[in-house]
Amino acid sequence: MTSPRRGNHFPDFFTTKGPIPLNVTPINFDNRIYYQASIVSQTSELDVDARPHLKPYLDNDDEIIDCADMEENYDISLTKSGKFQTSFYVPSSFHSFLIGAKGSKLKAFQRSTNTTIKIPRINERGDVVILGETERQVASARTQIAMTIAQRKDRMPPTHFISIPIDSTIIRQNLEKFHHAVLQNPSKGVTDSLFQKAVKVHLTVAVLILFDDEEIENAKKCLQACYEEHITAIFAKNKKYKVRVQGLEIMNDDPSNVYVLYAKVQMADPELNGKLQKMCDGILSYFLRAGLAKKEADRVKLHMTVMNASFRKGNGRSMPFDARELLEEHGNFYFGEFELKQLDLCIRGTTTNELGEPKYYDTALNIIL
Repeated sequence: MTSPRRGNHFPDFFTTKGPIPLNVTPINFDNRIYYQASIVSQTSELDVDARPHLKPYLDNDDEIIDCADMEENYDISLTKSGKFQTSFYVPSSFHSFLIGAKGSKLKAFQRSTNTTIKIPRINERGDVVILGETERQVASARTQIAMTIAQRKDRMPPTHFISIPIDSTIIRQNLEKFHHAVLQNPSKGVTDSLFQKAVKVHLTVAVLILFDDEEIENAKKCLQACYEEHITAIFAKNKKYKVRVQGLEIMNDDPSNVYVLYAKVQMADPELNGKLQKMCDGILSYFLRAGLAKKEADRVKLHMTVMNASFRKGNGRSMPFDARELLEEHGNFYFGEFELKQLDLCIRGTTTNELGEPKYYDTALNIIL
């Protein structure tokens, strides 16, 4: 991109709102000026005088944040005083991370973006408000705050998830048959507790981190909007679609050292293959951009969990198991078909009833497809 006019350090697009780079370096090449955008490494939170840059994007980094998954649409308005303003909700549990010791983090945010940032006091509800002289300043501050929160969220355990329930008596019966057949001659590390309970089978679409009632309500609205805008464009309303569950695969490359064994999933009608994946990837994208989902992969891994080492009880919890003979004997096991009926916003940890017996997850919302 060439410079639009002499003496202007930034191209015009830097005056628009939205997520933008934190550093821009002009580069002279072949009598033209180009601009290289980059996010530089964040210094220690203890260094209150340092600029609060974010960590670089690294492969296999547990704290990786993809700017493409940040919120895209929000309002920046012009106030009567002539300043630009944006406001957005942040759960109170994150306020301390934005303020820092003796307000050091908040001061650093304000200094680096030349904005005024107002955060609700302890036990006070309300939005974070950002005021600045330009849209660019306000957008930059909002992006830094959003990415700081996203990094913090990524370290925390999920609270909810979006699922497609597998409501099929045949599949549940066949899962029990598979369970019984494998235990007739179990391989090394295979025990009864590793098997998924038939009443809980589902497809996980997106894993969420929701901290309060307001975020749960936002998640409900997000799922409803996704249904109206995205899902109905792929699967027509009030039409029946079948999904087949057949064949086994593992999550890693060594069948002698397995942590998760799952059943493969695809549309029963070959002409519809790809539509289920497209729908699920779109749902994940909606929730990532809303800042509610935990990113684990670029695409949704469609699968029905059959065995998981994390289910193991007793000593050696999460110890892997040997699946070589199991895959050889049952690799093409047919579990059955189920009807694509609904999407659930499920609450993690709600898997037993008052008597301690296994049940399906409690749900905060059901969307009928």
